[in-house]
Amino acid sequence: MRHSKFIISLAVAAGTLLGIGSASAADLPAKVYTKAPPVVPMYNWTGCYIGAVGGGEVGRSRSVSNGTNNGVANGTAGATKNDTDLSGGNVGGTLGCSYQSGIWVVGIEGDDSWSNRTGSSNLLAPFNTTFTENIKSNWLATVRGRVGFTTGPTGNVLWYGTAGGAFADMRINEFSPTNVGAIERHTFSGWTAGLGVEWGFAPSWSVKFEYLYADLGRQGYFQNTATGCCTFQNTHLTDNLFRVGVNYHWNWAGPVVAKY
Repeated sequence: MRHSKFIISLAVAAGTLLGIGSASAADLPAKVYTKAPPVVPMYNWTGCYIGAVGGGEVGRSRSVSNGTNNGVANGTAGATKNDTDLSGGNVGGTLGCSYQSGIWVVGIEGDDSWSNRTGSSNLLAPFNTTFTENIKSNWLATVRGRVGFTTGPTGNVLWYGTAGGAFADMRINEFSPTNVGAIERHTFSGWTAGLGVEWGFAPSWSVKFEYLYADLGRQGYFQNTATGCCTFQNTHLTDNLFRVGVNYHWNWAGPVVAKY
């Protein structure tokens, strides 16, 4: 009898526990399944591009006397002969290639632009101040390296620094009301450096804003002239360029993908 009562009690206790367990399981919320976030295509800067560029220039031409006039010493060596502010616009073409690793982008870029940079000023004492120098530049070209990094959710904004070589021409016409003077044109070469930002607004298209400072070196003018005019001078040319450009890109590989 005692054995039977024990078995009945054990069965009742087991049933009670099972009932409690079932009720607790019924009270649990259903498991919610969520989708993985979508794969985001990243902007790909690896490849080559061609484009157009244009903007404005503000520069300076400074000339120092070499101390002779058609081979005859005139005692002015080292004196500043002329200091002329230059300004104008430019428009041209761009060609370049880039390689991207992570957020970093390196590349090389070249451009060649038509320019209408001009300026004019009179000579400074002790030179004959009735003489004027009219200055004009017709073209400017650069070959530069670029190093930058990308920002934005899709990496389509590129901030970069750039530096390399710069080349330009400059014509100087020196004359006075009573003297036909002389005209010479020379090609300058030097260095350039600057900063820029480029925005990829479509898979194959970007627009950029750029500032470059250019030190184009020195050239000698009027060492000897047919008119017997003009003191031999050493002219230093500098320039500041503010430009906007649009580029079309050819990518070497498929789009970069951000994974989560």
